Amino acid sequence: MRHLREESSLPRDLRPGLLAGARSRAIFGTLVPAGLFAALAVGAVLALGSCGPRTPEGGGRPRASWYEIASTVFQSVGAADASPQVPPLPWTVQSRVSDMAFLGDTLYCAVNGAGVAAVDADASGALKFTYHYDSPIFAHRTITTLIPRHGELMVHLYYNALLNDAKPEELLLKRVSLVSFLPGQKDFSFLIPPYQRKNTEWEAVGFAPISENEFDFEWKYTDSSQTQFAYTRYRADLQLEADSNRDAYMAALGTPSLSGPDVPAAYSAFFEECRSRIQGLSAGTALHFKVRARTAAVQKYFRSGLEQDSILVVHALDENGVLYALLPDGQVLEKPLASQLESFTLPALPAGFRYTDFVKKADLLIASWEETQFIQVGRAGLVAVSLTR
Repeated sequence: MRHLREESSLPRDLRPGLLAGARSRAIFGTLVPAGLFAALAVGAVLALGSCGPRTPEGGGRPRASWYEIASTVFQSVGAADASPQVPPLPWTVQSRVSDMAFLGDTLYCAVNGAGVAAVDADASGALKFTYHYDSPIFAHRTITTLIPRHGELMVHLYYNALLNDAKPEELLLKRVSLVSFLPGQKDFSFLIPPYQRKNTEWEAVGFAPISENEFDFEWKYTDSSQTQFAYTRYRADLQLEADSNRDAYMAALGTPSLSGPDVPAAYSAFFEECRSRIQGLSAGTALHFKVRARTAAVQKYFRSGLEQDSILVVHALDENGVLYALLPDGQVLEKPLASQLESFTLPALPAGFRYTDFVKKADLLIASWEETQFIQVGRAGLVAVSLTR
């Protein structure tokens, strides 16, 4: 294991997985009882309807490069269903892309259970990967979030005792909820909030980033007889941590509305356009938008409600005011500045596969995909689609 530098008492506030209030949740499009969802804390990508299709410049099918994660390494494959079979594992421990973030111009992918991989592309649009892995830190843990912070990449991860392939006593390291990747040193440093330093058996299962310096935590302790929760707010810049409560934590999850004074007008209009294209959206389903922007370290969350039967999450991008939304069938909804909505179609996925997230890097759309089986994931990887010929 590489040398690890511990940073003491760097307060961080983290945002929880998705909401423990609803009666049931959508996991990759499947409704799950609320109790199980609270334990799993996993979101689903929203299915949207289609609008006028737009083909890449030059017409014809776009160039696409497919990559499957095999033994934590991205391998080039012909297509998602042409990749070698992988034994299904719980989503909490399976190798998959669980988040993506830019640090400067470098794209990083969180590879669940392994670490982070830097992603670059050559002139042909083929992806190249540089791996920054550390098994003692990441194995048997779930990565939820990447946050660019002061030239480093902060990673939130936790150990899920319910869905795991290792017992707590088998973990080589304890007290691991936050680490930072240091690009200059190609190394990781520990970030241990005071609460976790004092309560080593508690896991930060909930992570609500308010900014790159301020985070809300939902802490969880479980043994054979009980489950307990606690809440703190962590200020990294001031190195302070204070007790909090569930209401404050839920408020930190994001804006509880898709319109109104707290929602940018362009976002509100785009959200409504998306809603109008959702086929069969029931009154009992909450619609959430997760918006990634290169100009902001923390992704923004907007949600229509909490106490519905299910949640559908739309992954969206704000590229200098041009808005995109990912549809699980491969449609990407695009709203250029002062122009009409358009759509772009990613390559079709076979039955049982889903697109889970996406980013735009120069003239490439890079999307993560997974083969899902309720709470399990089989094959997973990335596809890079060229927007130009």
